[in-house]
Amino acid sequence: MISRELYQQIRRCKNDGLSKRATAKKLSIWRGTVAKYWEGGHIPGMEASAQRAEPADKAAIKAAMFKYFEEHKDDQFTKQTINAKILWRDLHFEYPRSQSTYRRYWSEIKSERHIHARLPLLFSIGHTAEMDWVEVKVRHRGEIVKVYIFCMVLMYGYTPFLKAYPNMKMQNFIDGHVSAFIAYRGTPHTIVYDNLATGRKSGYGRKALKTNEFAMLAAHYGFESEFCMPFDPSSKGGVEDLADTAADIMTPVRNFDRITEINDILFAECAAYIENTGAVGLRERSVKEMTEEERDYLLPLPLKRYEVAEERTVTVDNRQLFRFEHCLYSVPRQYAGKTVAVKAYPYRVEMFYRGHMIWECDRPMFMDGENRVYAEHYKFSLDIKPRARENAFPLKEGILPHALHEFRKLCKSGNKYTQLYELMVKMDEVGAEKLLKAVEIANAAGKPTYTKVMDILLYTGEAAGRSGSVAYAADGLDVDKRAPSDFDILLGGAGRYKG
Repeated sequence: MISRELYQQIRRCKNDGLSKRATAKKLSIWRGTVAKYWEGGHIPGMEASAQRAEPADKAAIKAAMFKYFEEHKDDQFTKQTINAKILWRDLHFEYPRSQSTYRRYWSEIKSERHIHARLPLLFSIGHTAEMDWVEVKVRHRGEIVKVYIFCMVLMYGYTPFLKAYPNMKMQNFIDGHVSAFIAYRGTPHTIVYDNLATGRKSGYGRKALKTNEFAMLAAHYGFESEFCMPFDPSSKGGVEDLADTAADIMTPVRNFDRITEINDILFAECAAYIENTGAVGLRERSVKEMTEEERDYLLPLPLKRYEVAEERTVTVDNRQLFRFEHCLYSVPRQYAGKTVAVKAYPYRVEMFYRGHMIWECDRPMFMDGENRVYAEHYKFSLDIKPRARENAFPLKEGILPHALHEFRKLCKSGNKYTQLYELMVKMDEVGAEKLLKAVEIANAAGKPTYTKVMDILLYTGEAAGRSGSVAYAADGLDVDKRAPSDFDILLGGAGRYKG
């Protein structure tokens, strides 16, 4: 590009009637430069930046590589993907180039991805929400398991909601909606879904037919549902971004014992996002401000919470046990041999006999040998069969209060299950809170025993009906402490032996 002054001189020479040859000689420049700017068809600094066209042979090779990839794009797997080496192997006979050249061309092809243009959107207040699932992996008691996170976002202010479940069954699908509506304090008018099979019986997009359970949920809360077409993530891009965020929250892989621990993390992250995030996208105000404004425009919640339970009738055997979803459950002694009704909700299981609830417990999240056998159901049997205590399954594997569970792991005595039963009996006498506090202290000291727990209760003045002082005994037997003077009679007189 020439300078403005030189361009001015070329144009002046032209207007003065000089020839191109004379102008080039006068200004000491190439005649091609004079010819370019002679008629004023080019202005310095304002030329269109044109990219040089690729050589014909390079363009042909890249076209062949792209055609090969398109023809075989369905013949690939995770560890069997088409790369530059494979392209060179199959194409270099027809298009001879080095393998490094093929690598360079393939890198250029991958960088020239077509970007689909998206229409910028602003949503009406209280109108639209989007929902999707995302699968993540977590470590549950040392093993890698899959957890599915229910994701919903109110699109007006981009208000997120996340909750984890062990699977994507209808129960959890419905519970996720209800939990989100409670968190939002209302229901959006329309919820957009992908082609998920949980809520869709058949069809796609506008022709999708809802399942009966999902249709009842929508009727109860008064919202409309819209299903997207398959392989169209841009039609619900807001929740797709939220799903990526949920996966990021669980990275690196987290350890947990109960799924509620994951939900505590997700709820805290959502609350922090709402509290601290400014305007998202084209929105003009912060997430917190728009969330608070939107609540008044959501549909009001109905009086009754919508819940769906798996119901089944089971017969309790003479061991007070029944099996549900590969998991053992126990019931109180008086219901042995009876037929009871089981209602399983996402996080709890209720048991009924003749219309009255007889027991309630939390539902196992992963069917990996967990049981819901409660030791307290077997107190009477353990009382009348003392010889069976050391081999009793409810004492060895049953569910106990956390302090007693730790006692069971830490106690090294040969009769620890008998001691465990005695602690359960003592808990009825002195109260659960007092005894469990004493057990926690004994556990913290290491190698807890029944006697140490009783000593702690005695020391704190909480045990009833015990006098004197009791020494620790590793075998669990009570040994009275005696003063040294109590043994003087054995030496044949009063006072100490002086030698």
